[in-house]
Amino acid sequence: MKDALGDGGTALVVDAAHDAMHDGPALQDRLPVHCFGCGTLNAHGLHIKSRWVADELVCVWQPRPEHIGVPGHVYGGMIASVVDCHAVWAAVSAMAKAAGHDLSLGAPPFGVVTGSLHVRYLEPASVTRPLELRARIVECGERKTIVACSVRQGAVECATAEVVAVRVRAPGRS
Repeated sequence: MKDALGDGGTALVVDAAHDAMHDGPALQDRLPVHCFGCGTLNAHGLHIKSRWVADELVCVWQPRPEHIGVPGHVYGGMIASVVDCHAVWAAVSAMAKAAGHDLSLGAPPFGVVTGSLHVRYLEPASVTRPLELRARIVECGERKTIVACSVRQGAVECATAEVVAVRVRAPGRS
């Protein structure tokens, strides 16, 4: 880890060559959950798929016609939902790595929830084209992780976001 903020915060440097989670299925397919945004076990969910590419967690997600806001454009709350889940997966990966837990062996002994989500909408996103989300770790601590995320359609940046993810006890653990 290195101090990338100059204020004592740390940025996680992901080493793809030494991380089993960089190869194969998406993170959500390796650790199935019921979450609306990312859960493979939720038949009505968004089913995002996130994979590490170098130091960014990348997700390409196709909105469905029912995700419309104003005619032809994705509902902003839907963009926030996709960003939220994608960024939390980035935080789970970073926190697990920092704790020495290999996610390829199963879920970590803690949970991660959203502490705050700030989305800046820059351009409308078409409901007919996929969104590409790229998340990177800005700061990773024992209790909280800050994730920056960009949402694009081709060359157009539609939104940017900052998510503060907070580590919590896993259900059933003391």
